[in-house]
Amino acid sequence: MGILSDFEDRIGAGVEGFFAGAFRSPVQPAELAKSLGRAMDDGRVVAVGKVFAPISFTIELSPEDDEQLGSFKPTLGGELATYLTDHAREQGYTLSAKPTVAFIVQDDLRLGRHRVSAALAEEADAAPASRRRPTISPEGIATVTVGGLEHDVALRGEGVVVGRLAECQIFIPDANVSRRHAAFIRVDDGWAIEDLESTNGTKLNGKPVNRARLHNGDIVEIGVTQLIFHDPRS
Repeated sequence: MGILSDFEDRIGAGVEGFFAGAFRSPVQPAELAKSLGRAMDDGRVVAVGKVFAPISFTIELSPEDDEQLGSFKPTLGGELATYLTDHAREQGYTLSAKPTVAFIVQDDLRLGRHRVSAALAEEADAAPASRRRPTISPEGIATVTVGGLEHDVALRGEGVVVGRLAECQIFIPDANVSRRHAAFIRVDDGWAIEDLESTNGTKLNGKPVNRARLHNGDIVEIGVTQLIFHDPRS
């Protein structure tokens, strides 16, 4: 039995009957599950040797459909999240957290129509990971080689944050990495690495650190990813 059939069985006769009788529209739990599965597939991204899938999903419904759903939304949302977890496991995707499914109303949608969106990050306003690209290193600027990225990342400004949020300048979609895990901090005429009270800590050349000055060739370990610091003056 496939995961879609399992999902339909879990929903059971109560919710399925509710959809069939009250909606009088093409919107069905199985169709929502299929749409979410496609959104997960479309939003996957390869990084640090793994295929990471979105975890934050939104289903847009018409005002009429949303009203009909009513108190069934928490139950349906939970079952859809379970379906997405099963789908990710079946496809071999890595999830940074359990998927979540939210429902919102869109006045431009007609009865029976829906739209689905997905984000790799947990924050709805975070930039999708698939749109992020590492910065190509300009000459004369300190850079970091990040495992899994094709280009070095240039260190600019007063600090560069590393973490699991897609809004971080160095984005690492790894469950072992905290949302805002560590930061490369400008100090005097150089750079330091500072742990941002992460859950699993930060290592420099194999040793745990809270904050330490960086030298050319130093290796910072965050989760399973190594970041190699390059100082062009050396």
